[in-house]
Amino acid sequence: MKKMMAGLCLVWLCLSQGTARGAEDCIKTMNQGSATVKLGLYEQSCMSMSWTGGVITSDVTYNCCGPSATIRINGTDWNRLLAEGKLDGFRYQKADTSSNGSTTLYFRKVVGKELTNIAPEDFFK
Repeated sequence: MKKMMAGLCLVWLCLSQGTARGAEDCIKTMNQGSATVKLGLYEQSCMSMSWTGGVITSDVTYNCCGPSATIRINGTDWNRLLAEGKLDGFRYQKADTSSNGSTTLYFRKVVGKELTNIAPEDFFK
């Protein structure tokens, strides 16, 4: 009986610890090689939020709060669907690379037919 009670207490403790942690646990910062940061935008299972500009390594912050996929869409199709209001609620990340090689990440949500900027933490909300 004592072993059973100890086991139940252990299970309860594990479950309570797992559910007590909030959504902030799915925001992760990892140090990785700088050459792989931009590649991670398209190949990581978690969404890239930001990174430091290190020469050898960079600290990359990922939002792993939900599943994400990388897709490419024809610009004409995108504009048509947006004009028709068929993308309402669609959230996406846009990586914009400037002529000097720096990349800016935009996090957006379509509201009706309008594009709005959102915080990276709100991507899965």
